[in-house]
Amino acid sequence: MSENQQVFETFNCYSWDSDKQFQEGYQTIVNTMPEEKESLRLLKAKHFYYSKFKQPFDLKAYLDYEKKKALDEEVLFSSIEGYHYENDEAFIKELPHIIYDWVEQQKEGLWDKEKLEFELAKTQAFYYYSKVQSFDLMAYFKWKAKKEDAKKPVCPFANLWQNKGTVQNIDQVNDASFIVTEKPRHNGPIKITLSSPTTKNIFTIDRIRELEDSFLEGRTDNVTSIFITATAYNDEIFQTTDTIQTKDTKILTCGLAYQETSTKVSGADLREISLNKLANAYYSFVERCLLNENKLIVSFVNGYIPLNAVYLILPPRSLRLITEHALLDIKLELSHAPIPPLGLIKTCKMTKELYSGLDLYLALAAPTYSRLRGPELLYLGLADVFVSEAKLSDAFDIARLMAVCPEPYDSVQLALGTRHTYAGPNRLSVWKDQIENVFGKAESFEDLKNKLTFINNTWSKTILDHWNTIPPVLLRVIFRAVKQMDTLTFKDLLALEQKLNAKWRQTENYKEWLRSKNNWIEEDEGFYFQDLELSSLSEDEAVVYQVSAESQQQENRPLVCPVTGQVALSCPVSSSQNVDSMTACLT
Repeated sequence: MSENQQVFETFNCYSWDSDKQFQEGYQTIVNTMPEEKESLRLLKAKHFYYSKFKQPFDLKAYLDYEKKKALDEEVLFSSIEGYHYENDEAFIKELPHIIYDWVEQQKEGLWDKEKLEFELAKTQAFYYYSKVQSFDLMAYFKWKAKKEDAKKPVCPFANLWQNKGTVQNIDQVNDASFIVTEKPRHNGPIKITLSSPTTKNIFTIDRIRELEDSFLEGRTDNVTSIFITATAYNDEIFQTTDTIQTKDTKILTCGLAYQETSTKVSGADLREISLNKLANAYYSFVERCLLNENKLIVSFVNGYIPLNAVYLILPPRSLRLITEHALLDIKLELSHAPIPPLGLIKTCKMTKELYSGLDLYLALAAPTYSRLRGPELLYLGLADVFVSEAKLSDAFDIARLMAVCPEPYDSVQLALGTRHTYAGPNRLSVWKDQIENVFGKAESFEDLKNKLTFINNTWSKTILDHWNTIPPVLLRVIFRAVKQMDTLTFKDLLALEQKLNAKWRQTENYKEWLRSKNNWIEEDEGFYFQDLELSSLSEDEAVVYQVSAESQQQENRPLVCPVTGQVALSCPVSSSQNVDSMTACLT
């Protein structure tokens, strides 16, 4: 360091507050100066005093020195922030011990986003200082604080999630295969992405097996957890003329390939065995990989969730992060598998103390009241964390960093908890009293209908009108199944759900629905609860729907990143192409 630099640094470190002579004479010095910025007048006053009573130096040379030092510090401090800590094996090995300490500390008082980021910044800075390059720690934290202050919005309401701002762009995940798997370099989560939006991320038997293989890849020592995302595709979910209706266009998957399989077969027996084979693949995967998975599963949900594949998007025993685009339409409607997800409804009751009758209300939901968004999903315990789409990338990154711990549940929960924000009011509370008094006190399905008829308001009429489109026996079967839920385990409910759907596909009413007619016949509900007897055909004879190579490789639909939610293709031709109806996929 040159002699001038030593003088400059001594000047910077001088204790001005304790110099009474300077404090007493400061105003006199300032009064002799022209009108300038307060900070510049203060600097000139200090220079005048220091040069007269301590050691003279050139002010311009000092300013040039400070400017160069600031530029050098900017480069250095930016490199500290831009360092790839996640790729540094030594840092990753040290981090779990630090995170465990954070988890213990926040038990005494929950941390917010700023606290967690400050502790993480300290950890990274101290590591960089000790392992990479030494630097002025105090100067770095002052620089960082100034930088953060400059980012803060002036408006007090700017932190609301509805004020999205600009969503950060990241590289799109787009691959010819259905599953894209990203393994950690060291310890950390394996990231599994459903990445075939051009085929609507449809689930076939082969694709379910591919998903299971990805789960098996995660059963290695360095994989601490499983992160599930999906590259959404754009489509109009609900066609409506209501100008104030929310437009939902982001879809994670169109679900299981029931309709696609059905259209490939002719004959009731072959259809039955083919659809049952697809259902077996789905429920077997849920039981083998989701119920028995020892590692933490974190699902990032930024779009529409189909009911017939709901356990793949909202896995049981997992952490589920949702955005404003998350939507589960739980309405009861006829399809190849119309029985509501009994296991999912059971999860609601197990997770939270819900008011009486809500489980039955959800199982028999009418379209107008069936759309569960962020507030409802959180209330029902079907989601754990809500962030805006604009903050999804940030939440994903901090969760992945904190998942380096061998037992990451608490650390990931801490990370995501600091990103959680208020999603809005829960719409289910609007009908709480009616649901309790009607659905909660109904002793039979006929009693339930009578109570709704007696109320005779818009809410009850809408529900009854919808039920008129459903075979009466199916309504009674669902009522009976819900009443049995308290006595059954989650695994038993999955088996019951699968059996009831299989039984439905054996009925005359199912055949009537296949013909697009609705002349329902009265059937015995007891038939649904008898043992399942399939046709004499072997499962080896079943028709298995497979996605064609052409449809898997085509790029004619705008892709949406699973983390940022941004459209990848902005071509006016591709964006204006006609979109196929979702009706086939959602049945």
